[in-house]
Parts: sequence; structure tokens; C-alpha cells
Amino acid sequence: MDKVGTITVSIFSSNNNKTNFKIETDNEDILPVCYVIEDTLKMY
Repeated sequence: MDKVGTITVSIFSSNNNKTNFKIETDNEDILPVCYVIEDTLKMY
């Protein structure tokens, strides 16, 4: 298998216990996978 790209998920927490996240990728070809991760994290 060849590596296609890397996805990085950064998680942030504020003082009011709200959690935010930032998803970054180094290859636009894997953006659909980023969208799945983002949609899943939004459910929680």
C-alpha cells in the first residue's frame, strides 16, 4: 500500500467545558474522509 495523505485532528476545550476540534489534511484527495470524521465528531 502507498500512503495517500495524513489527517490531523486537534481537540480544544474551553473553560465552559465546550469541546472544539480542527481537522487538517495534507492532501485534498482525502477530504471525503475528513468530512466523515467531522460529521462523526459533531454527533458527540
